[in-house]
Amino acid sequence: MKHLLLIVMLVVCLVAAQATAGGVGSAFGTMTTASAMGQGKANFGAGVGIADATTVFGTLEYGLSRYTDGRLKLGLYDADDDLKFTIGADLKWQFWDMNQGRREPFDMAFGGFFEYLSVENFSIFQVGAMAIGSYPIALNNGGTLSPYAKLNVRLESLSWDDAPAGYDDSESDIRFGLNGGVCWQATSVIGLFGEFQLDGNDGIFLGLNFNIQ
Repeated sequence: MKHLLLIVMLVVCLVAAQATAGGVGSAFGTMTTASAMGQGKANFGAGVGIADATTVFGTLEYGLSRYTDGRLKLGLYDADDDLKFTIGADLKWQFWDMNQGRREPFDMAFGGFFEYLSVENFSIFQVGAMAIGSYPIALNNGGTLSPYAKLNVRLESLSWDDAPAGYDDSESDIRFGLNGGVCWQATSVIGLFGEFQLDGNDGIFLGLNFNIQ
């Protein structure tokens, strides 16, 4: 059953990957696993996206409850050598937890998110839902290696300040995005992330998290 579920999820991800073309995509990547931090815990994150658009960003994540995390995101987006600010937020609820001794094959979470970006004479607003799955592997040195994947579906809305003659001043589409990567929790304080993104803004994202509480 475990292997069948993993195969089904892989097929779904591959199908979704074929539908990611054409969107603006995320400026922040994923930079989280399905595992929740726990109530009252927090971390700072920093990352860079080496993708269709280069991004540099920071995050602040807080454990709202035992299985629910909220995160704020702020970044710089390089749009044709013109740096712009972008903001975002997401909410994650972990509903499968391998550490509870039940029969869940891996950790899994559902959530929602938004991102906003203004470039040149138009702005982009994205809002959607996401599913994240991860599988923590304990290492001999005491750290943890967690492969993870995220699939999102979102409404992506573009608005032009000065649309060309004969064109609408706004446009909205349903888009899909796929991310996959690995988190190395080197210590109880430091976690390192590396992932690929197929989400309109295709490329590689690298990140670092510091647990502060």
